[in-house]
Amino acid sequence: MTPNAARAALAAHLTDTLELPPHRATITASELLDRLTAEGWEINTTPAARPVAPRARETSRARRLAARLLPHRARPNGDTAR
Repeated sequence: MTPNAARAALAAHLTDTLELPPHRATITASELLDRLTAEGWEINTTPAARPVAPRARETSRARRLAARLLPHRARPNGDTAR
């Protein structure tokens, strides 16, 4: 569903650009947005989700478990990496 603010903004642009009377611009905007909605288009005010790095999704418990389960690599001098 298209927010009312988007419908009002579109009607205002139609009034200014095409010099339509406000009532006709409102009806035209409503019909256009309804047709776009029926065809699957959507105007919304929800911001897109920000991508999150895979490491940020891991919990500290999962990192500790992975560190415990994965074999430690030996350093050149024989010490184990921790």
